[in-house]
Amino acid sequence: MREKIKSLLLFFLVLTSVYLTYKLWISFPQNELSFINKKSTNTKVDIFRIIRPEYTFVGLQGKVYLVSDGNLSFSLWKKTTDFISSNKEEKINVVDENSWENAQKGTFMRFLMGKSANGDLLKDIFSNRDSWSRKINSNVYVKEIIVNIDKNQIFVKDAANKKFYSFNYSEMEDLKNIIKNFPKDEVSVCESVYEEGNAYFEKNVYIPSLTFSIKKIYSKETNFESDPHFLEKFFTNISVVRKITENNGCTVYTDGLKSLRLYQNGYIEFYDTVSEASPTDKIFALRKSVVFLEEIGIKVDDIYLMDFKEEKGEYNFYFNYIFDYPLRILQKEMLDFPIEINISNGNIKYARVLYLDLMSNGSYLISHAKLKQPLAMGLKEINWREPLSDLKIGYAYYEGQFIPVWIGESNNKVFFINIFNGKLIYNGV
Repeated sequence: MREKIKSLLLFFLVLTSVYLTYKLWISFPQNELSFINKKSTNTKVDIFRIIRPEYTFVGLQGKVYLVSDGNLSFSLWKKTTDFISSNKEEKINVVDENSWENAQKGTFMRFLMGKSANGDLLKDIFSNRDSWSRKINSNVYVKEIIVNIDKNQIFVKDAANKKFYSFNYSEMEDLKNIIKNFPKDEVSVCESVYEEGNAYFEKNVYIPSLTFSIKKIYSKETNFESDPHFLEKFFTNISVVRKITENNGCTVYTDGLKSLRLYQNGYIEFYDTVSEASPTDKIFALRKSVVFLEEIGIKVDDIYLMDFKEEKGEYNFYFNYIFDYPLRILQKEMLDFPIEINISNGNIKYARVLYLDLMSNGSYLISHAKLKQPLAMGLKEINWREPLSDLKIGYAYYEGQFIPVWIGESNNKVFFINIFNGKLIYNGV
């Protein structure tokens, strides 16, 4: 009898052990199953469309044109980078600001690179190892690139070190042929707002000089919780994911290792505590960020890299949306960047993403007079003593609305003027 009791007790202990092992297995699948179910990172993803200019200007036959069409702007940028990758410069010089300003005369293309592009990241798209991108300091931050066709020169503005570089080429026939076929009827003619004796604007600041067109854009509404596959983009095993509703209205999903917070204003935040360290560099980290954004449903063609920070092996990438003209985010509770990705030890540790599915519904046509008068009204409200270094057109994303605005910049300060009524939306002073 005693032996039977022992056997039954042993059998019960075995069953209990099997049950607890099973519960442990299904409760913590991320570590145990990650080697099977983990999504692979396509490190060969093309990041070229991510590192691209915010604005493109073309100088031709004494006129300056603003290229607002995103496809045309990208085409000019792509052909320029192809030229840099396939041609070796003859000479490199450090030049002064006057030379930089003179580069914007005659026949030229001018690319404005957002907050600036890191030199190491540019090397990845300028594949020629003999080109100038491999010879200047890796800590260079390229804010602008000017291709002067008449002079067979490329000029680069380094925002980090406050330097201007010029690169001489023997010829630029490939780029000359592109400019010959430039579709002038599809772009906006501009005029300079700089005046001698008037210190309000720096040189080479332009605004459209004829009737101007800007698209009416909106974001297609996204309901995350109605998408049955949405959580699968973030979690390996959604059967163990718990849903929590916070007092502030946010919804949180977690499996104990990863968490996803959905805000009511369209932002999401994703945290991953899995600590599987793997070697990485900034190029690999950028590609991994792009793959992640693609996998969670962001249209990569609608975003570009606006800024980048590196500290002690951690990489922060800041992306922005663009729809012919770039967006500026003006929500007080959020940062200026709609997308931020943090990569540490080769893994995505944190992501903050504003989901926007940009669409257009017609265009606004604005005469030159109606474009200029509100600008003058808005400028009167600004009490800055420094001359404005730039004045550009874009969209302010404010309280769910996309407002066409003038974007003014001076000494790292920014303001926004409503294109239609001249009201100051945000003053960076």
